[in-house]
Amino acid sequence: MKYLSLAAISEMRIPFKDGYKVTKRILTQTPIDVDLSCLKKRLKRRKCKVRKLSKLMSLLLVMAMIFMSVPGAALATEKDGANTAADETTIVVLTAETKAVPDEAAPLSATNNDADTTLATATQGTDATLPVVATTDNLAVTTAATTVPAADMAVATTTVAAQPATTPDETIIADEETITAMTATYLKLTLTGGTVVDVLVNPTGTNYIFDAAANELTLDNFTGEELNAISNADTFKLVLLGTNVLKTDFSFAVDVQGDLNMSGTGTLIAEGQATGGNIGGGIFASKGITIDSGTYDITAIGSASPGNDIAFGILSCGLTSDLIVNGGNINVTAIQNGGKAAYGLYSFGDFVANGGNIDIATDSTSADSTGIWAADDIVFNGGYTTIRSKTDTGTAKCLSAHSWVVINNGVLDLCATGGINPLAISGEEGVFISPCYGDVDLTASCLYLEPLCGKDKSHFKHHHAASSNPKTGVETTATDAVIAGLSLLALMGAAVAIGKRKKQM
Repeated sequence: MKYLSLAAISEMRIPFKDGYKVTKRILTQTPIDVDLSCLKKRLKRRKCKVRKLSKLMSLLLVMAMIFMSVPGAALATEKDGANTAADETTIVVLTAETKAVPDEAAPLSATNNDADTTLATATQGTDATLPVVATTDNLAVTTAATTVPAADMAVATTTVAAQPATTPDETIIADEETITAMTATYLKLTLTGGTVVDVLVNPTGTNYIFDAAANELTLDNFTGEELNAISNADTFKLVLLGTNVLKTDFSFAVDVQGDLNMSGTGTLIAEGQATGGNIGGGIFASKGITIDSGTYDITAIGSASPGNDIAFGILSCGLTSDLIVNGGNINVTAIQNGGKAAYGLYSFGDFVANGGNIDIATDSTSADSTGIWAADDIVFNGGYTTIRSKTDTGTAKCLSAHSWVVINNGVLDLCATGGINPLAISGEEGVFISPCYGDVDLTASCLYLEPLCGKDKSHFKHHHAASSNPKTGVETTATDAVIAGLSLLALMGAAVAIGKRKKQM
């Protein structure tokens, strides 16, 4: 046993559990019995523990800083994706409906005097079946099975079958023939005053340009009377830039024989009239119509003359095609002061709203005044729709489907007034409304429908838009940046505190 002096104990800085007694003994110069070998072992174990603790905190600090380089929103991405997948609107296809329709080879023409007969034929009743709903998000496509030749299946062979010889010139000729076959075969613009421009002959002109390869006409601040096109082989595309005006006092301002797709950042003001026994209005297509973007101010006016003077805002006339709204702002006014009907949006197939803002006003003195009419189903998957339909002695309806009305999502503000039994919603085969809307009175003439489900998930839905963040695939918000900064400062403070503690030891 050895004795230590006060100086020796001070130099070794040996920690004791009973510090007060040790200090008292030192001050009273009372000898302290200390085993040097025991003290050295205790001191060594203490230093090892401190050293291990320091390494552990350093490792945790590095890991935390690595995580802080990823925004907080990224941590919710995986869960967000699962929630969104569960939250996405699901449309259940129940049964397919078989319906006898007129011959497709004789579609309704914008100048057909027998339009009343055609309309009646397209709305003949069938046995009640549940709807087949087509959307742009989950459209099931069935393709015919093909048999793969045995020669194509032998991948591991060492010989390759000789291919037919082709020349570059033949390939170029085939491409040109394909472009010619797929482009519009008739495309004319009528200028203000009646001058007609053949766009196929003059593809570039004042405030317009036509891309034959894409079958796409772009209007840029164009002013005229009519746009007429025939494009049965491929969808005719109309792109809007600036403010474009097409106004005619006969038939439709836009008349396309074939499928029509409309988009752009601009505006189209289209006004047409139903006169002389002919239907008329804003936009007509003999097949389907798809609106992706753009602003549309549509006016359809029907005259009081005898005949088929039905006013249509937008008319999609294909018996197997649909009128689909994916986006944009659509404002429609349809007025018929005579004895005929007025329709805002009219489809011989389905009408499907996946997004966009739709505002419709219809007014017919003594006939049908309908906001949206479909020979098949009316389906809402999103968007904001406002409809005001009125009549004096006729029938006013906001939504009228020959088959089903299906409301899965979106906000609808509907009101029908006047006439005989005005209705906000009418489905001849039935009406399905998501439980998210609560109880809905289907006999009401005015309804405001807004879904109550999933509102608190709007923040996560926003992140599924396009993003420029290469790490997370989601956009970094200001809240994420603040949280990351505060967390990093806290870690730096903890590191400084650990450093000071080490020095004291």
